[in-house]
Amino acid sequence: MNHYEIIYIFNPDEKELGKSLFDKILETTKSIKGQIHRSEEIGSRRLAYPIKDFYRGEYFLINLECNSSELASITDLFKFNENILRTSVLKKKQAETGKSALMEQTKDSSYEKDSKDEGLVKKVSNEAKEVLSKAEEVVEDAIEEVKEAAEKVEEVVEDVVEDVVEKAEEIVEAAEEVVEDVVEKAEEVVEDAIEEVKEAAEKVEEVVEDVVEDVVEKAEEIVEAAEEVVEDVVEKAEEVVEDAIEEVKEAAEKVEGVVEEVVEEAKEKAKGVFAKVKNVFKSDKKK
Repeated sequence: MNHYEIIYIFNPDEKELGKSLFDKILETTKSIKGQIHRSEEIGSRRLAYPIKDFYRGEYFLINLECNSSELASITDLFKFNENILRTSVLKKKQAETGKSALMEQTKDSSYEKDSKDEGLVKKVSNEAKEVLSKAEEVVEDAIEEVKEAAEKVEEVVEDVVEDVVEKAEEIVEAAEEVVEDVVEKAEEVVEDAIEEVKEAAEKVEEVVEDVVEDVVEKAEEIVEAAEEVVEDVVEKAEEVVEDAIEEVKEAAEKVEGVVEEVVEEAKEKAKGVFAKVKNVFKSDKKK
């Protein structure tokens, strides 16, 4: 596990909320099986420059020990909290259990006075030097850790690349074998299919020939039957025509006989009429 020093500055008007967040950090550290080596509610301090229009802030400091993978569960508590003015998370080489310089300076009333004497300047300078020294140590540690991590990553990458290349070669070889087998089987399947198609074509030709022969035979039979029917129809038609001609002739003869009789009757009647007319004229003349 690693050692960390957490400092946060809280809105001085919401001191109780800052204390509640402080307790929450302690509880979270215990829940992730971490250890608290130092926890200080430092109190109100003047800010070096205004932050969010605040000239003072409530300071809280916690030194704890936990796994780096679990640190986020603590720092996430600072997110989206508008009352937090500043936060600082520093990695430490060892546990810090003694009273912090911030706590000592805060309790020293002469430090909290807004004076500009030389003692204050020296204390601030010493504090700045201490913070700068700690920052340099943290940066050096971070650089070493990054270098070590980079070396490990390179080794892991090389091993992974070698494994991937070997597996890729094995896969390519296996794929080539599979492709050869597939091609051989495909050729066999194609050859079998061609043979089957040829056999089917031969069978179809035989069937077609048989069907054509049957159709031709039936067509010839139908033609012969049709010719016989046509001959019969023609003969019957000739007979019907001849009978009709005879009947027409007989009817014509009968009509002629009737016409002659009618004409004779008409002549006789006309003669009688003319005779009567003559008699009428003769009688009129005598009168």
